[in-house]
Amino acid sequence: MRIAICDDIPKELEKILAALDVYKEAHPELCFEIDQYSTALDILHAVEQGKGYDIAFLDICMPGILGTDVAGEMLAQSPDMGIIFLTISNEYAVAAFAMNATHYLLKPFSQAEFDMAMDRAVKKVMDCAFISLSCVDGMYRIRISEIVFIESQGHYLMLRLSSGEVLRMRKKIFQMFEELKKYSEFIQVGASYIANLSFVRKISVDTMKMYNGTNIPIPRRSSGKVQKAYMNFCRNEAMK
Repeated sequence: MRIAICDDIPKELEKILAALDVYKEAHPELCFEIDQYSTALDILHAVEQGKGYDIAFLDICMPGILGTDVAGEMLAQSPDMGIIFLTISNEYAVAAFAMNATHYLLKPFSQAEFDMAMDRAVKKVMDCAFISLSCVDGMYRIRISEIVFIESQGHYLMLRLSSGEVLRMRKKIFQMFEELKKYSEFIQVGASYIANLSFVRKISVDTMKMYNGTNIPIPRRSSGKVQKAYMNFCRNEAMK
């Protein structure tokens, strides 16, 4: 995930980076690319040059321009971006939420408050994320959240979608997982499956039962890892 941080006070930038480090330790499945900006003009220039972000931390009160104005420019380019505003006052809260901000952090903020903001932003990104797929019958652009599971069959992958549709593509499963592993809901199960944990109804020592009725076999050597991943996923979902 690409994250932008914009604050004109260096110490505040450091605090956000430190909080992100703590969050990353708790979520090793997520990969972050972080850019820092000390002025609104710098981040706006980067966006104008084609720089795109999934999540942006924006101080509202910056010299020359409000963070809400910066957010407006960024959202015009990336409507699904998660915007987290930072401020020392509630003065601009109404304006912030009128822009459909993901969260609004009052300084000084606690790690728990920061984690809540990040959880919401990450969820928004995940829910809106798309992937382009070159399948045997053409190109598809689908939401990540539509994928229930992927099964390897010979030289092909069968992608089962929540709609019931099945897409067929020529690709190795480890290559597909490389594309999906940044999304916390996906896990590789043995050598033949990738499962979306959001669609798991029940998990046992040797079987993962999906809501569509499919039973995915869990290899004995992977059982502990898969069950732990599912418990962590459920725990994180419950905290959101």
